[in-house]
Amino acid sequence: MNNNTAPYELSKTNTLNSPTRSINRAISAPQPDLNIDQVSEEVKLEPDVDNAIPEGPPPDKGYAWIVMVACFVNLLFAFGTTNAFGVFQTYYLEVLFVDVSADLIAWISTTCIFFTLAGGLAAGPIIRRIGMRYTSILGTFIGSAGLLLASFSTKVWQLVLTQGVIFGFGSSLIVNIALTAPALWFDKNRGMAIGLVASGGGFGALVLIPVVTKVVEVNSVWWAFRVLFLMYFVSTLVGGFLLKPRIGFTPINKIIDFGLIKDPVAMLICAVGFLLEIGYSITMLYFPASLVDNGTSVTLATNLIMAFCTISAFSRIISGYLVKKMNPMDIMIFCHSMSGIIMLTMWLTNKKFSVHLVYYLLFGLFSVPFFSLGPVVTASYYKKEKISQVNGLSYLSMGIGILVGYPSVGAVFQNYGKRTDYSQIIIIGGTFYLLSVIPLVALRHYIKK
Repeated sequence: MNNNTAPYELSKTNTLNSPTRSINRAISAPQPDLNIDQVSEEVKLEPDVDNAIPEGPPPDKGYAWIVMVACFVNLLFAFGTTNAFGVFQTYYLEVLFVDVSADLIAWISTTCIFFTLAGGLAAGPIIRRIGMRYTSILGTFIGSAGLLLASFSTKVWQLVLTQGVIFGFGSSLIVNIALTAPALWFDKNRGMAIGLVASGGGFGALVLIPVVTKVVEVNSVWWAFRVLFLMYFVSTLVGGFLLKPRIGFTPINKIIDFGLIKDPVAMLICAVGFLLEIGYSITMLYFPASLVDNGTSVTLATNLIMAFCTISAFSRIISGYLVKKMNPMDIMIFCHSMSGIIMLTMWLTNKKFSVHLVYYLLFGLFSVPFFSLGPVVTASYYKKEKISQVNGLSYLSMGIGILVGYPSVGAVFQNYGKRTDYSQIIIIGGTFYLLSVIPLVALRHYIKK
């Protein structure tokens, strides 16, 4: 009996034989071939079904909001300290290391942000062994140790090790968990929850920049590190104790899942992150210093960093809300295009403070949606066991962008800009933002297909 005749014979058997024999023959009848690749693709295209978890507390309510607030606070300090790096960068360039080359100074921020992003790949195996809560607390102790040691550092290489490697790695564990936990606790409000958590980095700068600036003015940058140490330790320790998964959460026991390298969606997300981070970092690190070189006071330049962070924080929240009504890829394509355009026009071709002010605020609005929408796309597309791994791989790509981009941009600024001409690095930043639109368009195509 072949596949073409099976339905007819089964119908005949049902008429002539007993119900038991009918069932047996129905079971033994050959079935159409099942295309496993097709099934896998269909599973990927129904992400909410895969991620829906019947056990545990109900999603989107109750303790889910406590987890969201804890993740927000953790990201406020883990990423907020990094987003406040413009204050440190300006101080290093203009005061502390005046006789040190800009490309060497850039290694402090390079290692800090690289390890904050890339170190999160280690979170999955650690969570598998000691749990989400204690992994976050481990990150608190490591990051706090880095800040405390940085307060006794007087050389560039010492700050690279303490503020860069140690603090960065500790923060990476906190960041990875803060962006993974909301995906486990939220379903209908997932985009909004991740957007709110992602805004913590922007709001963190609002809290930390005035503190750092004031302590530096009153005492020294070393005491600024000590104050940051106390705030970081207490806040992220409490946030870590409040964290737990909604149900049993066992991430993949690998630092890197090489199977994802063959996944076009994961690789396109990584490509976006790599290109974006190079473009984003140039404004973050060099725009305040460019204002000072054009005659703006250091205090005003610092205050503008807070304004930028405020706009960027609200931008992440708005992006998380809009994802309910719009395709997240469309939002990112538009925003990345606008970011590149305004960099190459308003910042590059004009020296007026008013134009630069408008540019800075617009850049804060358009430049950051990927930081909130990237995890949303990941959480919606992949099964929960892979969310931490894909997020870590995405942030690794951004870290590689920093590792490649920061020293290169610093060298261009030192050798071609002579530490006064910003035009070359502005062109680099705008170009990379526009290039990031290409993988976004491809990503939209793959997910739609």
